[in-house]
Amino acid sequence: MEKMKKIGLFGSMMAAAACTPGAEQKPNIVFFFADDIGVECFGCYGGAEYETPFIDSLAARGMLYTNMNSLPLSSPSRVQVMTGMYNDQNYVCFGYMNDDERTFAHVAQEAGYSTAIVGKWQMGRSREMVPKLGFEESFLAQVELYKECRDVHKTDRFANSYYDNNGKRYDYCPYGPDAMEDYAFDYIDRKVEEGQPFMLYYTEPLVHTPHVSTPDSYDWDWNYESRFTPGQDTCYFRDMVKYLDKQVGNMVAHLKEKGVWDNTIFIFSADNGTSTRIVSKQKDGSRIRGGKGAPNYRGTHVPLIIAWGDKIGGKTSDRLADLTDILPTIADICGVGIPQEWNVQGVSLYPEISGAAPLDKELSLVHFNPLWPTTPAPYASRYAMDDTYAYFWDGRIYDYRADPEFTSPVMYSEASEELKDQVAPLKARVEEIDFYPDMPGKPRRCDYGTFYDFAPPQNPF
Repeated sequence: MEKMKKIGLFGSMMAAAACTPGAEQKPNIVFFFADDIGVECFGCYGGAEYETPFIDSLAARGMLYTNMNSLPLSSPSRVQVMTGMYNDQNYVCFGYMNDDERTFAHVAQEAGYSTAIVGKWQMGRSREMVPKLGFEESFLAQVELYKECRDVHKTDRFANSYYDNNGKRYDYCPYGPDAMEDYAFDYIDRKVEEGQPFMLYYTEPLVHTPHVSTPDSYDWDWNYESRFTPGQDTCYFRDMVKYLDKQVGNMVAHLKEKGVWDNTIFIFSADNGTSTRIVSKQKDGSRIRGGKGAPNYRGTHVPLIIAWGDKIGGKTSDRLADLTDILPTIADICGVGIPQEWNVQGVSLYPEISGAAPLDKELSLVHFNPLWPTTPAPYASRYAMDDTYAYFWDGRIYDYRADPEFTSPVMYSEASEELKDQVAPLKARVEEIDFYPDMPGKPRRCDYGTFYDFAPPQNPF
């Protein structure tokens, strides 16, 4: 609760500053959330396999967080990031969230921001739920159409896809990420012209499977099949990373062109680790296999880069961070407090990116119980992390930096007294509930379904 008071106090101070005579417009916010990509894929994090000059440049002018953690899969991460709560508080099942949750979009609306979401949805099969969750505009894949958009020569998000335009019509897209970018740029243009601060949640579908060609791939024109699932190949992953990086660069360039880059806070992160099909070379000569779906550091260690124009100037933070921290950070950017009844569990990063002392974050909880509707979820686990150790519900302890794949546990019953003392806060947090894999999630409060209610058992990793 003390952290919540600190967060509210900092937000109130910023709100007062914004009301002083001559104060600039509140910063715009672009939250660029990539899909299925861990830190090992980026040059600024030590990767050597792929070309990421624009993201590396973003890190060189912003704040790079070395210890940012998501959950190992998409839907759990997306509920957590939007609501600022760990999944033991409000997660229902895969591909679903209740439409009466409070999100960072509501925070921005409260502060007078325009809000938009562009990209991947996958949180419930309802057009009505998107505005209920705080988004005034939307251009999304996987709202009410999903399998209907998948065929030999169709995809649900990439080539020959259909995106839901504000719940009013479906737009055919030769390549989904290009259509997303067009919508986002038009949205930014309109808000800049109106003089209204905006918060854009850009949920990039790259680099999720299927690993297919992009419009910049050599194969795009001469091998039509390479655009679709039957023609997928991990060789195209490299092209997808490059296209993701290009879209980050295009977004930064557009903000500069519109004259708002200096007053825009750009947050770049991802929902979980890289596909296990992908092995990536590092600058130190090592190779790292992606950890998507696995409750270990490879599955949760994702990028976090925050730039405020060029003001931050290329700094690094080694503090522990996770997706619950995004909502309180946005609240402080907007200059509004968070009602205590929202039970937000993250810690604002705004003081740090503003040049003030960072707020303390004692631990991060990984409550990973994805609850696929038609099949048990592999690897469901619950553990808590501090700066060094991860403590699991069944008594395993890992030094996660030295053992990122969690292969060599120390059992709590066999640990030294010193180690037991160090993990005591983690153990206490984990044991707040009696966890077991595939335990029931929170109740559905809405009557819409998910895209997975009818799905056959599958390996999504």
